[in-house]
Amino acid sequence: MSGSDVRDALPGIPAEYAAVPVATDQAGRALSICTLVRRKPDPVAGHLVVLRDLIDGRVLLGCLLDAGGVVQEWLELWIQDAQGLASTTAACRESLSNAVLDERWKSYFTAMSDADPAAIIRTGWENTNPLPTYVDLAAMQPMHPVDPQSGKQWELCRDDVLLKGKKLPTYSGSLHRYVYIPSLAAESPLLPVTPDAPGGESVLSITEITGGRRGLLALNAAGGLMMVRRHCPIRLEPFIDLLSGGSWDGVFHGRSILDLGATGEALKNSNPDLTSSGWLFLGPHGQPGRMVEALHLKLRLLADSAEAVRRVASATQRPMLNLSADSFQVRLAPPGAGLPFLWTARGLVCHPGEAVALPIRTSSMQYFLSGGSPGASVYKPASAGQSTRGLCSVRIRQVLPEAGGQTIVEGTLATQERFQAARYDLVWLRMNLACGRVDLYGQLEQATALAAGEWRFRTIGQRFGEEAVAALRSAEGVPVPETPFEIIPLLSTPCDLYSLAVLAVRALLVNDKTTIPVALDEMLSLARQIAEGYDETVALPLRIRQLFESDSRWAESLGPHRLVNQEMTPAEAMDLIPAEVWFDVLSAVVRLFPGVGPDSLARDYGDAPQGGIHKVFDPVVDALNDLVLRTRSLIVIDWRYNREIHAVVRKCLVGLGGEG
Repeated sequence: MSGSDVRDALPGIPAEYAAVPVATDQAGRALSICTLVRRKPDPVAGHLVVLRDLIDGRVLLGCLLDAGGVVQEWLELWIQDAQGLASTTAACRESLSNAVLDERWKSYFTAMSDADPAAIIRTGWENTNPLPTYVDLAAMQPMHPVDPQSGKQWELCRDDVLLKGKKLPTYSGSLHRYVYIPSLAAESPLLPVTPDAPGGESVLSITEITGGRRGLLALNAAGGLMMVRRHCPIRLEPFIDLLSGGSWDGVFHGRSILDLGATGEALKNSNPDLTSSGWLFLGPHGQPGRMVEALHLKLRLLADSAEAVRRVASATQRPMLNLSADSFQVRLAPPGAGLPFLWTARGLVCHPGEAVALPIRTSSMQYFLSGGSPGASVYKPASAGQSTRGLCSVRIRQVLPEAGGQTIVEGTLATQERFQAARYDLVWLRMNLACGRVDLYGQLEQATALAAGEWRFRTIGQRFGEEAVAALRSAEGVPVPETPFEIIPLLSTPCDLYSLAVLAVRALLVNDKTTIPVALDEMLSLARQIAEGYDETVALPLRIRQLFESDSRWAESLGPHRLVNQEMTPAEAMDLIPAEVWFDVLSAVVRLFPGVGPDSLARDYGDAPQGGIHKVFDPVVDALNDLVLRTRSLIVIDWRYNREIHAVVRKCLVGLGGEG
């Protein structure tokens, strides 16, 4: 498949699937936004093609369909859904509400718009909740539930006064959601659309929303906010493998492989054009050309990825805390005639991150929790630690007033849980007092000598009501047992720096002869070795060169021969990639690891400026862009510079009596 085929071919809907409009008003349009639905459910993945799960939503595969049934664009349908929060920590859930989730969703839209403006299709659903929507599987059409009594459509209830009047959790202050009939106002029945939502006299069963109809598939049952974004079929990691000489099978849906048209077919390893028209002129030139070109293209992807993360962090002022290779896609633009389509690749963020900000407005530092799975990942820094939670006994020593109406509590907590508290770690205590629940946020004292299992703490200044302050004073000196607590480490964008370092290791040092854990371990060993021999008078690339020259094992584990799946020795690879370039590449990666040594861009995983946490990525983007320019010069010859050199040579020859 040539570059012109990639540019011109338009895909259709795969045979076993249907394109269903996401709303009834989308049906019959010249261009309609649809979701892809498998007519018979896949045994593993079901009817809908879920691309990603978010803590507060999910991303489905959709398309922009014209009146002729041709797919003009493959789309991502981001649909807000709070059910994923059930797997998060208590502190995370307590920091969220529907109002906070809506603001997060709008920040997703802003961040994705800033990172890739042309990819967003603006529908208005980013700010206004659409109607609750189901898919009628028999007709393959959208359906908005209707109240059989009034004949009116159900809508999401955001009226806090109405909900409070019915003694239900408010929309803005809880994670529970209900739908109602707006025209009936306070007389409207309500249906809960979130699990475990409290009931009441006017609350019906959720089964009432479908009126007993069968064959309905929930698409957006809660009427959550939506975002529509152009979809890229290939993720970053398989694309890196393609550049190394590996293969890509396509997009999977359970046991099925989806045919997404020309771009997807062009990337499959069975396509002969991938090894010819996909590359620049260096492909036919053997190992030297392919290795240099692979290094350049991989550095471009890393530079794109770092810039995309910087833009997301700038828009949201939150770290991602779950950054990995799966956080990125690769977009391929249609190339012109004779141009290599792999050179049109651009790395893009496809996941906004899972960080949840703790609502502590009076602290000089900002704390974030990871809302995702607490499981280990090679992309997560182990030394950053997971939050420690459990039960403790609290003794309040004294309650101190502070200027500005804030209150500080000093006390002692005792627990059998084992943990190692760092300097800026935050302790969250939920005390059940006479006035109800009181949340305290503070820091543990490091130097105070106490009995085993006991820690002194001092809270940051917080604003409480008079009743809460009185209850805290009444509890002075009284042990309060069975108090839930959580130790929260100070984490920010330096965690994402670490993840970018692992991504760089994955792109540059992993081939079919090694794995990420092995390559990462070698890279961290190099960083620590460099830190031990730190000399501020010697540049980092030169120190790495000296280390390579003193011990050949470094070249074996971290040499440029890891760039591609080709048999060659480290010495042969060093003949193809200039040593000064490769050592600068390794230097850029070493600097990404926080707290390893004086060369690190960040001292620890919380070392980010308040109000500008995205700025930690600025030197990363600059360094990678510089490497992109330098490696490009190894491929695309500067003929003007060459002519200047030839002119000097000719003058020298003439001066020596030779021919010009």
